[in-house]
Amino acid sequence: MMGSQQRPVVSKENLSEWCEVHFESPVCDIIFESGYSSAVFGIILGNNRRIVVKVRPWHERLVSCWRVHRHMWEAGFACPEPLGPPEKHDSLAISFEHYLPGGVPLSCGLEAAEKLGGVLAGLVKLAPPSAAFPQLSPAWGFLRWDDQGDSWPSATDIVKDLNTQHDPQWIERSAGLARAVIRGSRLPPVIGHGDWWSNNIRWESGHLLAVDDWDSIVSLSEPAIAGVAAALFSFGQSTIEESARFLDAYITASGQHWNTHEYQIAWAAGLWARLFDARKESIRGVFQCATQLEGEVEERLSRAGIEHSW
Repeated sequence: MMGSQQRPVVSKENLSEWCEVHFESPVCDIIFESGYSSAVFGIILGNNRRIVVKVRPWHERLVSCWRVHRHMWEAGFACPEPLGPPEKHDSLAISFEHYLPGGVPLSCGLEAAEKLGGVLAGLVKLAPPSAAFPQLSPAWGFLRWDDQGDSWPSATDIVKDLNTQHDPQWIERSAGLARAVIRGSRLPPVIGHGDWWSNNIRWESGHLLAVDDWDSIVSLSEPAIAGVAAALFSFGQSTIEESARFLDAYITASGQHWNTHEYQIAWAAGLWARLFDARKESIRGVFQCATQLEGEVEERLSRAGIEHSW
């Protein structure tokens, strides 16, 4: 199975040990195994109970993510029930959820943009106040435009330093411009989902079944959260039209009216995230993201209110 360099290796014996401690029942069968940065297992216990186990490196922020997840489940939001806070085992965080099977992600397109924009707005509206969760700064480079300095943040899924690659140079220049716009904002933070890829949201018969990946909860400005989601929801490569439709649906569902500055922050944050992914991919000698984005970068810069010449 493909995974990032930080994805833990977990044996069935490890799983059985943890499940016996937590549920007083060993692992009977493994239904599925998935995950990129985390190892995620669907499990049938010896007492026939079905759960999901998630294993990843320990971070203190995961406790706050669990608290938000629990709050959302108790409020009736569509998500699996979390079964207790993450537990620390050596350097790993282990957590459990109720197994909620079924559903499929939406394919890309304008209809998906509208639906996913509306769901994200509902999540943000229902989320608890950001001030109560000080440990929800993003862990992933594509959201860390506020890191000190002007270099690229580290990527969690590759070892190489992104700052060792400088071509194509339009990526560096565009990233600096987008970053300056976002850093110039003083909009208040809210709690939202930082990895709003379509495959993290499952649908059944046209209705929302569940939002997954609650480790990706973050505290950022609302336009930044919506803007990154708009740029990435379509498997990391939303078109400009899809991004615009997503943002329109988000704003409508939120009941708000954004000003020009808020729109510009949304487009700048989405562009930064796409540029980060393009730079990370180029480190691996692949340029698919950069090639797709190059034809859109001028329009995305313009929508972020950025005038430039190079």
